[in-house]
Amino acid sequence: MQRDVNIDHAALAALGAIVVGWFLMTALVVNFGLWQESIRFYDVWAVIQDPGGRLSGINRSHALTTLGFGLVCAAAVLAPAISIFYKRNDAWLTYLIPFVVMTVSCAVLYTKSSTSYFPTDPDTHSVSAFLARIAQAAVTRAGDTVASHISIGAGAYVAMLCSCFLALRGLSILRAAATRADAVASGIEGLATRRQRNASTRQIEP
Repeated sequence: MQRDVNIDHAALAALGAIVVGWFLMTALVVNFGLWQESIRFYDVWAVIQDPGGRLSGINRSHALTTLGFGLVCAAAVLAPAISIFYKRNDAWLTYLIPFVVMTVSCAVLYTKSSTSYFPTDPDTHSVSAFLARIAQAAVTRAGDTVASHISIGAGAYVAMLCSCFLALRGLSILRAAATRADAVASGIEGLATRRQRNASTRQIEP
């Protein structure tokens, strides 16, 4: 691995914007008028672990989850940064990491928040089933109320747009490398053909 003299400044700027969007700007905003809760992207997996408690601000005790995902985010930024400053064969692959992290996190968050329910049997008429149905209705209503007051923050938009740009940049690097490899292969094949023709010509000459 050697230092790359020609640094990809566009990719570096996109990576810097992702860092700002993940660690400094707000990804989710819960707004109930006088009370607001701002959540940054590195804290998203704490929301996934406990959507109600984290979004309401009641339960903030997810230090290990936040620390763990924060380290994942740092690694996801560090990998393409190394590829930007040093020549690596897998540079294009590291450019995809921030986009994958954001996509997986958003998908899991959506799935987790939309499937939090109490399992009930509609044919059961016991007291526990009745209470479970009441709890389910309350959770659904509370979830709808909270969801109506949640908005996506600027940090999520900035990070997603820049991660998409970085991913496309990586794919363009892969395409350019494939084109160069095809050109080299064609050149080698053409050179071998010319040598073969010259050898045949010399053999024909008296």
